[in-house]
Amino acid sequence: MAAEMPDRTAQGADVFDLFDENHDGRISNAEFQNNKILVFYVWDRNRDLVLTLNETPLLPEVFGRAAGPDGRIDSLEFITVIDEAFLIADTNRDSTLDRQEFLAFRQRIRP
Repeated sequence: MAAEMPDRTAQGADVFDLFDENHDGRISNAEFQNNKILVFYVWDRNRDLVLTLNETPLLPEVFGRAAGPDGRIDSLEFITVIDEAFLIADTNRDSTLDRQEFLAFRQRIRP
């Protein structure tokens, strides 16, 4: 039986809106901090509190850098990686992500 592959488009489609609590089209740092762990829980489909490649929409090489030698990402590793991702994605350094910044970064890390 073939391994079930995640629906990568559906998994990521609502992530911006999940973070953008007030729906102003920007993810503030406060909104990001309040909601970042929700992404982990959404992706952790088998509820074992670790992410494997098949549970995420990430490119294998991106996942591999985050996961390290054990091939998995736990919640603490996820928080570290996602905080760094916010800083990288915030290209205009205004401590918020607009939809364009978010989608541009997402395209770099997803197939």
